[in-house]
Amino acid sequence: MVRYWKFIDEVHEYINLPNDNIPEIVFWGRSNVGKSSLINSVTKSTIARTSKVPGRTRALIFFQLSDKLRIVDFPGYGYSTISKKDEFKLENLIDQYLRKRLNISKLFLLIDSLHGFKKSDERIISELDNLIKDKVFIIFTKNDRVKNKKQKYLLEQYNLKAEKEFNKKFFNTSIKQADTIILLEKFLMNS
Repeated sequence: MVRYWKFIDEVHEYINLPNDNIPEIVFWGRSNVGKSSLINSVTKSTIARTSKVPGRTRALIFFQLSDKLRIVDFPGYGYSTISKKDEFKLENLIDQYLRKRLNISKLFLLIDSLHGFKKSDERIISELDNLIKDKVFIIFTKNDRVKNKKQKYLLEQYNLKAEKEFNKKFFNTSIKQADTIILLEKFLMNS
């Protein structure tokens, strides 16, 4: 069955969020972790703009599948070319969304398979646990780049950390490996 996702809105202020009860799945992670590419793979479209320059997303971007499900593309963290004032405004919007939004069904925190958890990722996981603990899942991206024995061992350690230390269900994905995307898509669609 073909599913048609469409762009809904680019939201800069909390009061402008969609006013309904459609379940929302958030994609979030460090800048350049492959968020837009993964969204495009899962939706089988080119709906999310990809860029070689990190830090391009500067609002909450909403994509919707009829009136059943919505994906929310959060701005990446860790690298920003925007002013401190705009960065503060964006952080405030994200904070309000996470604290108040009842529509949140799942939040996928994306981690680069080669680089693992950074301090900022760990801090965000801790904060998310205080707000929406059981709705947070880890997605390791760019799994196809894990080539040698050492990299494979490190990814296994990151997986163990996700499962044992953070107590999170995780997915190892690559936009170049269809089976990993199909598995994630099935999980996403069962929201």
